[in-house]
Amino acid sequence: MKKINLITCLFCVSFILANISSVKCQNWSGWRGNNRNGTVTGFNVPVKWPAQLNKIWQIQVGEADASPVMANGHIYLHVKQDSLEVAICVDAAKGEQVWRTVLNGSPQIKGPAMSHPGPRSTPFISNGKLYLLGAGGNVTCLDVKTGKAIWKNGAYTTEVPQFYTGSSPLILGGKCFVQLGGKTNGQLTVFDANTGKEIDQVLGISTTYSSPVVMTTIPNLLLVQSEVDLFGVSMDGKLLWDIETPVQRMFNNAATPVYDGQNVIVTGQGNGTKLVSISKVGEKWETKELWTNKELGTSFATPLVKDGFLFGNEAKNGKLYCLNMKTGEKCWADTIAYNRFASLLDLGKQLVTLPATGQLIFFEPSGKSYVELAKYKVAETEVYAHPMIVGDKIYVKDKTMLTCWSLK
Repeated sequence: MKKINLITCLFCVSFILANISSVKCQNWSGWRGNNRNGTVTGFNVPVKWPAQLNKIWQIQVGEADASPVMANGHIYLHVKQDSLEVAICVDAAKGEQVWRTVLNGSPQIKGPAMSHPGPRSTPFISNGKLYLLGAGGNVTCLDVKTGKAIWKNGAYTTEVPQFYTGSSPLILGGKCFVQLGGKTNGQLTVFDANTGKEIDQVLGISTTYSSPVVMTTIPNLLLVQSEVDLFGVSMDGKLLWDIETPVQRMFNNAATPVYDGQNVIVTGQGNGTKLVSISKVGEKWETKELWTNKELGTSFATPLVKDGFLFGNEAKNGKLYCLNMKTGEKCWADTIAYNRFASLLDLGKQLVTLPATGQLIFFEPSGKSYVELAKYKVAETEVYAHPMIVGDKIYVKDKTMLTCWSLK
């Protein structure tokens, strides 16, 4: 009997250690994941979808639309507490705060953005450092282990977009790329990622709520969205080409640029979706519109390319839809309205969306029809942050709480 109990105990300990190990080896470095494309690796597909999720832990963290990020078993958040913007480190397995660092005073959010008082910009983790952009334009670099400041920059706080800073930093090749300023003096600023020294400025890019993306299919190219144009920018700060992206009334360029091969998806302006090819002929860059779908496009949600199809949350009511990437034709559009603020992630054999309504919806990446697999309520308040999914754990940041859910 004692041998059986010992074996049982050893099995339980091994299971727990394996679970903790799987959490520690998974990273979620920044906005929309490690490659800024919404791809989740290592998702454990349940044999049978449970009737409801299991709440593992929940912790009060503060107000923010910024999404959580993860490295080596620790979750990092950028939030507003009282009148301060702070960074927090949370143990992913236990749900306990490890450290807290005050960054700067929180700007007084006014006007239409008052209902979103905290940071909007998702941090970025790289080489043991955490990079943060405050709602008022403060840039901070922290040590991930201690939370101590490595460098700060507050030189670009005099002007911000109408709804305050929403773009997320991008760290690449030892450089920190950040969109700063506003409509009049917006720019892409390049810092040395280790020291904070300003290396370069790309002027004439009015800052909006999108985040820069590296286009890995074309060497040395960043996609940077402004208020009215989508720019191609070289890693050394040269403007290479631009695509006009004027917005309709009540719309803003908030979707992060999405590409497929050498083609770029243009959406979020209130007039549907376009596919534009990018090519270089000799020393000249050329852009060519391949197709337009005027019916379906996103608003504050970033779409996702999967297996030759484009999936998105529709601009007015957040209805899920699918377009054929070759032709732009509608494959299907669901009828249920959710919210135009929504996230969309690729789990491999499944897709998942989390609208602001707090409903986590798993569905098939099918180009034939909408097939819902499971739906769960994961928040009692509105959710504007992207979820993190690691193994069978789902981390959801709602208005003030961070919750760890499990499919088991």
